[in-house]
Amino acid sequence: MMHPWRLFSLIAVSLIVALFLGSCKPSPNRKVPAKPALNDRGGASSHLMPETHFPERLAMIGPQACAACHLDAVHDWEGTHHALANRPVDLTLDHTAFNPAWTFTDAGVTTRLSEQNGEFSISVDEADGSQSNHILAGVIAVDPLRQYLAPFANGQWQTTSSAYDPAKNEWFDVFTGEDRLPGEWGHWTGQGMNWNANCAACHMTEFKKNYDWQTGKYASTWLQQGIACAQCHTGLEAHMRDAGKSGYTVPESLKLSKAAVMDNCASCHSRRGQLTNDRFRPGERYHDHYELSLPDQPNLYYPDGQVLDEDFVYGSFMMSRMGHAGVSCLDCHNPHSLQTILPVENNLLCMRCHEVGLDNAPIIKAEAHSHHPAGSTGNRCVECHMPHTTYMQRDPRRDHGFTSPDPLMTQELGIPNACNSCHNTESTEWAVEWAEKWYGEQLASKPQRARARAVAAAYAGESTAPSALMELATMEDIPAWHAVYAGLLAPWGEDPAVYRYLREQLSANSPLVRSRAVRSLAESPADIFPLHKDDSRAVRLAVADALINRTQLPEQMIAEWFEYQQYNSDRPQHAFVLANYLINLQRSEEAVRILVDRAVALDALSAPAQQQGAVFYSRIGDTNAAEEALLRALQLEPQNVQSIYLFALLRAEQQNYPEAIALLRDVTALEPGFERAWFNLALAYSKIGQWGEADAALRGAPGMSNLPAWRQTFDVIQRQLGAVSSP
Repeated sequence: MMHPWRLFSLIAVSLIVALFLGSCKPSPNRKVPAKPALNDRGGASSHLMPETHFPERLAMIGPQACAACHLDAVHDWEGTHHALANRPVDLTLDHTAFNPAWTFTDAGVTTRLSEQNGEFSISVDEADGSQSNHILAGVIAVDPLRQYLAPFANGQWQTTSSAYDPAKNEWFDVFTGEDRLPGEWGHWTGQGMNWNANCAACHMTEFKKNYDWQTGKYASTWLQQGIACAQCHTGLEAHMRDAGKSGYTVPESLKLSKAAVMDNCASCHSRRGQLTNDRFRPGERYHDHYELSLPDQPNLYYPDGQVLDEDFVYGSFMMSRMGHAGVSCLDCHNPHSLQTILPVENNLLCMRCHEVGLDNAPIIKAEAHSHHPAGSTGNRCVECHMPHTTYMQRDPRRDHGFTSPDPLMTQELGIPNACNSCHNTESTEWAVEWAEKWYGEQLASKPQRARARAVAAAYAGESTAPSALMELATMEDIPAWHAVYAGLLAPWGEDPAVYRYLREQLSANSPLVRSRAVRSLAESPADIFPLHKDDSRAVRLAVADALINRTQLPEQMIAEWFEYQQYNSDRPQHAFVLANYLINLQRSEEAVRILVDRAVALDALSAPAQQQGAVFYSRIGDTNAAEEALLRALQLEPQNVQSIYLFALLRAEQQNYPEAIALLRDVTALEPGFERAWFNLALAYSKIGQWGEADAALRGAPGMSNLPAWRQTFDVIQRQLGAVSSP
């Protein structure tokens, strides 16, 4: 039996388009642009971030080579957000941002940005009194804002929270008012703003993070800065080799299917976890390399599926009727210019399908449907069904969930609606009245409203949530929403009806659904183990996450899981998971010193991270390190119940029972419903022979749901101590 005071692990185990290549013939009456010298206008610091690590390969398959035959496509691409997603600093392009020098203060932090001797730099006086200076050598994005990149030790690149607005020619902080401090995950010098881990894969062509989990160093490489041909097309080497041959036609193997194009776009235009070591290539399946984030995780989306946090399009689209009907990115967007293929201002893009019922699209008469006159903002489809959310202070992005405005859900659940976003001087009640008058029956009959209520109930842990989610599932035909329901049902997995439903989802067609069902049935190894042979890596890894420390898995599956965890171990939660695995393999010293120390440092101002570190230090018997971590946690959050509770367990493990009792009494006073704390309090009293107090502690636990098991343990302890009778 495990020692009753041993700390238990609290691990929280937690894009771009491809084209069909046509026959390769030069475009008439167009000249191939000369290839510019790399960094020919850059200052000294620009060479810190080279245009490419593979100049020969870039010369062979880069845009300049492609332009020999695809000049129109390359000209469309030049100057786009893809082409300028990342670049080295440039004395000409960036001069205006730094000259004259800028100084601004936000939330007590003073930032100075300047140019000197051909180099751009940032100097920051933090609110805590610390000061730092950094060279800036790269630029991420082009408009409506630009952030700059600073090289740090160990191959790291950090993205500044100070951003430049080229339209207004001014600097601002993307986290204005949040008062982020050095040492926090989200501070610009912290891991949450690390470019290698969080930005580069979707801002560079053929990026490799190359993170060494044992040294904590990056040796990142890329074919080209920005998103270029090789990121979206497959087989370019063979194509460039053979295209000039007489009679050449493009092989079928180089033409991507509609599904493959979508998967390629989604690889960046989605909020997702990454499952492989930068191994996704055009033509491969999304779910073999990524795990899509959906509203089963709170705080990413609103309960009705509207975007809340930065969700990057694909998840919303997969939850929409449009995505389910088979509409794809290329049905609306030119893949090179990124512009819509028809204008949205006069509804031409939407009405190309909805005016004539193309591909079974519902026929809509815009003015009658919108109750707004032609030419008005309120008559534009996108304003109601693709509302903007502004991120990073100045970056408005359209929601691709195609939801319907529902002011009643604003009233009930605080979900925003497009009516009040436009009519922002009117009340929610005003919007409810008009929406119910015009669309009442439609809104009531659509699943959107029922989803919002059921998902919100699940977030709140309400007892009615499981039945509401499963009832929705009986009428649901969109796999992404089935995945949401399966993921949200995890807390009720022991309920027989929920258990039966989740077992059925293990054989769903969609890997999204199967992986969610596996995670929700993590405590049912016999049910999920057969899916270790699933054809989707996302599903197999969900099985591995659940079983890696308690079931013998095939070596190939372990290798897959280990690659996944190692790649992501520059994030604390994955570092802790990997440490736990290595400890179980009795590689404790390596695990703790390499992984746990770093994981705690990555989020140094987080009490939960300190708690996790304490758990691991205790597991290998380093009580001094555990105590230091818990003291830091309590400094950060003095009333954090979990920190106090863990400190009490540590004191009990050190046989300092009086202090353990005092701490446990604090825990039960702060959180009377903490049953485990009441049990530990009773146990501590028994250790010093205070049987009456021990019995009172047991009886003080609300619900007494575990009382029989507790009393059995209590009786065993009494007999071991030679007690005469139970209190």
